[in-house]
Amino acid sequence: MSGRTLHIVNSAFKHEFPDDKIPARQTIYRLAKKFDETGSVEDAPRSGRPTSITTEENMELVSESYTLNPQKSQRRAAHDLDISRSSVRRIMKELNLKPYKPRLLQVLNEDDPDRRLEFSQWVLDSILELNLKPIEKIQVVDQAHLHLRLVLIS
Repeated sequence: MSGRTLHIVNSAFKHEFPDDKIPARQTIYRLAKKFDETGSVEDAPRSGRPTSITTEENMELVSESYTLNPQKSQRRAAHDLDISRSSVRRIMKELNLKPYKPRLLQVLNEDDPDRRLEFSQWVLDSILELNLKPIEKIQVVDQAHLHLRLVLIS
């Protein structure tokens, strides 16, 4: 590949992809050499152990399992399908499925917003009554310890 050809490739790339960075000279030479040798710029198949568990059949089984029961845990699915948990996790990631995780949330009653407003007003009135400077006397933290009633959200 000559310098003139490289210039033509760079110009064509810049015209086709104006917002992208132009590939390095070595990248273009490497791709041209690969194309001359193999007739394609695709990578050669990777060596190593082939995947055996993430087959189409197992992907369909996992998909069907979560379609029937979306609240199934990965552990339960792995046990039911006789597939390892890590393989179920990989298949779920490939299928863009999210694992079910139960969460405990605080129960909110209908009068909670009114009670919050009432409490805020009481705090403000107390500060004004004592002639305190609010910013110096109020401590705000990002923790909450609410131990009323918890509900399992599924």
